This record gives sequence, C-alpha cells and structure tokens, in this order.
Amino acid sequence: MNRMMKCTMMLVIAVLAVSAVFAEGQAEVAYPERDITCIIPFGQGGGTDVWARKVMGSMAKDLKVSITTTNVTGGSAGSIGISQVWNSPHDGYVLAATSETPLTIPVTTPITQTSKDWDYFIAGGSPGLLCVNSVTAAKLGIDTLDKLAAYGNKASLKIAGTTGGLWFALASLVSEKNYGNWPLTWVSYAGSGPAILATVGGIDADLVVASAGEVKDYVRAGQLIPIAHMSPDGYTFKTDAKSIDVPAITKVIPGIAKYLPLQQWLGFKVPSDTPADVKARLTSAFKVAMADPDMVKFASDQIAVIYNKSGVEAKTMAQKSESNLCWILFDLGKTTYSPAERGIAKP
Repeated sequence: MNRMMKCTMMLVIAVLAVSAVFAEGQAEVAYPERDITCIIPFGQGGGTDVWARKVMGSMAKDLKVSITTTNVTGGSAGSIGISQVWNSPHDGYVLAATSETPLTIPVTTPITQTSKDWDYFIAGGSPGLLCVNSVTAAKLGIDTLDKLAAYGNKASLKIAGTTGGLWFALASLVSEKNYGNWPLTWVSYAGSGPAILATVGGIDADLVVASAGEVKDYVRAGQLIPIAHMSPDGYTFKTDAKSIDVPAITKVIPGIAKYLPLQQWLGFKVPSDTPADVKARLTSAFKVAMADPDMVKFASDQIAVIYNKSGVEAKTMAQKSESNLCWILFDLGKTTYSPAERGIAKP
C-alpha cells in the first residue's frame, strides 16, 4: 500500500469517526432544546387565555425552557390562531391553546382538520352562566331568569360571546323557535374576555354567556347578574357577601335538556403526528403541572374543576364534544359544512 492510499484511508476513517460522534450527539439531544411558543386563538382575559398562561407557566418549570404565550385572534372559532399552529412544523415547539370552541372550525370554515388530527391536553373547566348587565337589569326589570322569560321585547336585547363554540351553541338553542324562541341578537367577539367587557360596559351587549370563572370578578362587583346556569341543574355562585342561587336554564326552556350537559374545557393541543417522544415529554410536564398545589389553588379561584386528561382519554372527551357541538350547530342551520362530510359522527 503506497503512502497516498494510506493517507486516503486514514482520512476516510477520521471522517467516519467524526460522523459517528456527531450522530451520537444528535441522538442524545432531548426535547425541548429551545424555547416553546403557545398560540392562544382568542383575546386576552377569557378562559382559554387565562388557563393557557397558567398551564404553560407551570409546564415551563418542568421543561426547563421558556414558553411564550401569544394571542392570535380572528376567524370563526379561533381558526386563524389554530391554523398558524397547524401550518408550523409539527415538532412540539408551537402549541395551540384551546377550549372546546375550535372543535367547530371544520363545519364553519373550509379547514378540514378535525379532532382526529389533534392530540389534547385538557386541564379543567368551569360552569356556564347566562349573565345580564346590572344596569340593563335594573332599567328593564330583568334581573332573574323568570323575568327575562316574561320580558316582551327580547328582540331588542343583545347577547355577546364567541361565534362557533359552546356558548354560541347554547345561545343559539335559547334563541331557536323550536326551543326557547328568544329572538336575542348575537354579537360576536374574539374571545369571552372582550365579550364580557362589552357587556359589563353596557355599550354593545346586554347579556353574555360565559363560564363562572370568566365572570366571577364582575359578578362579585355587582356589574353582572347571573340569571341562568346553562345546564339541567341549578348552581350556587358564592360571593364574599352572599351566595346567589342560579336556576337551570331548563327551568324556562325545557326543550334544550336533550342537548345538556355541554361541558366547557380548557387546555392545549398539538397535531397528532407530532413525534411520540415529544408528546410523551409534554404529557409528563402537563401531569406535573396539574399536580402542582398552586394549580389546584388556581382552579379553585377560577371556580373550576381540574380534569387532568391527556392521551386517549382527552381525545375521547374532545371527540364527544366535537360531535355534540357540530351537530347542534348543523341542526340549527349555523354551519357552512355538514359534520358528516367532515367525518364527524352523530352523538
């Protein structure tokens, strides 16, 4: 073997050795190796926003990276923010904060992804309440559910919320002639937070449908009056001074009982084809966050129940909600596309 051949062989061996070391180093890189972004598809102050910031803050401690939360609003049911996550690399570095509301995206927009295309991490949820602005209530004498039911000019009343989701479905059932026949005017906002503020200010809405956790401060301040629990059961709202007994919406609109209960839930999701090891690491961090005593206190302060669901359990819950919500809206003529053509089974 001449000298040139020996030099060539040594060079090849050296290159192979360096490549092997590099490959081994690459294999040892564990997720996450850089900071993460969580897109919140609704405005600030609503349940999705508040819960996402809390959950991400807690998970960041276990993941040992920063998680930046960014509100990206717009589109039906938060479709612009959700699409931004879907169109990003499916590598676990861009997460989607969510509630049950984006489940209606495939029947209200051209976007075809359904719950089968996402994996869910469901943190918790709070009871749904129909509230009236206190000034409106005093002026029109509709500070209870019975008085609202008897009010003869419901068409003049505006109800605020986010189009496409749980509260929209419930408000639509209340307005539907086959159920409540309350011709309320729906006013849409990019999240429960802006909808609540519009109602509290009494500028654009008289009523709002949102979770107890979202309206708690305004109820306790006397700015909003809860007049109905959007459920077959009554509910007691506790304030520092007193407890408010809130009747079930079915007390005056029994026809919607067959659709209830419809649960609010909040958390985040990732595309289903995200690498398994990434989803496993997110799951472990999520479980740590849910067990944090500070998270338990947060849920209590938000008048919420911790669900702590991930994997198959969370996906099953999401698919059940998707089926209920999409078919309710379809039956009421509130969708652009049929749930059947999107492969969403009937409840």
